[in-house]
Amino acid sequence: MSKPKTAATRYYLLTFLPAAVTVTYLPIWLNEQGVTDAQIGLINTLPMAGILLFSVFVGRLADRASDWKQAIMLGTGLAAFCSLLLGFAEVFWMILLVWTMVTLPAGLVGPVADAATMRLSLRLGFSFGVTRAWGTVGFLSMCFATGYLILWFGAASFVWLFAATCLARFLAAVALPRLRDVDQPRSKPEGTFLSREVIAAFRPWVLLPVVAGAILFANHMVMNAFSSLVWKQQGLSESTIGLLIALGAAAEAATMFAWKRINIRYPARVLILMAGVVSILRWTGMTLSPPLWVIVLMQLGQAVTFTFSYLGCLYFIAKRTSEDISAEAQSLFGVMMQGFSILVVASFGIAFGVMGVNAFWICVGLSAVAIAMVQVSLKIRGPDPSD
Repeated sequence: MSKPKTAATRYYLLTFLPAAVTVTYLPIWLNEQGVTDAQIGLINTLPMAGILLFSVFVGRLADRASDWKQAIMLGTGLAAFCSLLLGFAEVFWMILLVWTMVTLPAGLVGPVADAATMRLSLRLGFSFGVTRAWGTVGFLSMCFATGYLILWFGAASFVWLFAATCLARFLAAVALPRLRDVDQPRSKPEGTFLSREVIAAFRPWVLLPVVAGAILFANHMVMNAFSSLVWKQQGLSESTIGLLIALGAAAEAATMFAWKRINIRYPARVLILMAGVVSILRWTGMTLSPPLWVIVLMQLGQAVTFTFSYLGCLYFIAKRTSEDISAEAQSLFGVMMQGFSILVVASFGIAFGVMGVNAFWICVGLSAVAIAMVQVSLKIRGPDPSD
C-alpha cells in the first residue's frame, strides 16, 4: 500500500470515531446532565442547519486554497480543540454552544475530504470505495468499544473518550499527504452562491441522478431514526436489534471493499438505478412486519441501497466536474443529502405517529421518484463508460 493511500485510509478509519461515540452514548449523557428531550433534538439539529447554510461556501474556500488538506486540518483541529470544552459545559445553552462548535466545523469539511480523497484515488489508481469502507469498520468497532469503555470507567468517561477520538481524527488529518495535483492547471471559479463552473457542470442529466442519490440517502436516515423502534414494537430484543444494525453496516462495508470491481463493470447511474429498485423492495418489507429471516435479507440489502447510491453519486460527480470545483461540487451534494434528510425524517415522524409502519410507504414512493429521475437522465443522455 502506497504512503498516500495508507494515510488516506488511516484518516477514514479514524474520522468516524467521534460519530460512533456520539451515537452510542450522547443522548444518555445529555439526559444525565438534565437536558430535556426537546433540547436534545435542538442540540442534534442546530449543527445540521449550519452545515446546510455554510457547506457550499466552505467547499468553495477549500477549492481556492493551495491544497484541500488545509481546510480538513482546520475543521478537524477546531473540533478537537472545542471538544476539550465539553467537560466544562454544565447548562443547556453552554452544551448547545460547545456541541455546535465541535460538530459544525468537522461536518463542513467532510465533503471536502471526500472530494480530495476521490481525486487522490483517481490520480494514483486506488479505490476510494475501499478507503471509505475502513471508515465504516472504524465506526462499528468504536460503537462496540464505547459501550465497554463507559461500562468500565463510568458515564463521565464519555467526555474524554469523545475528545480523544476528535484528537485522533485531527492527527490523522495532519498526517494526510498533499491532496491536490501540483501539476494540474488551476483557475478561480467565479459566481455568487454557486460558481458558474458548478452550475454549468450540473446540467439536467447530471443533476437528476445526484438529486435521486440524495433522496435515497435520506431514506436511510429514516431507517437510522426509526428502525430500532419499529423492531422493538414487533417484539425483537435489544441484542437482536443491535445485531441487525451491525449487519447492515457490515454489508455496506463489504460492498465498499469490492467497489473497484463493481465500479468498473457498471456506470454510476445504473448503480443508482439499481439502488432505487432494491430500496423499493426493502422499504416495502418494512411495512409488512416480516419475520426475522426476511429482516436479515432486508438489512443485507443495505449493500445496494446505500452503497450503490452514495458511492455512485460521489464517483459520478467527480467524473463530471474538474478539480477546481471538486470540493464545492461534493459539498453541494452534501447539502442535498442533509436537506432531504431533515425534510424526510421530519415528515416521516409525523406520519409514523398516525400510520405506524405504513409510513414506510413514503420511502417507497420517494424511491420510485428517484428511479424516475435516473431514467429521465438516461433518456437525455445514455450511459457510457465515463460515468
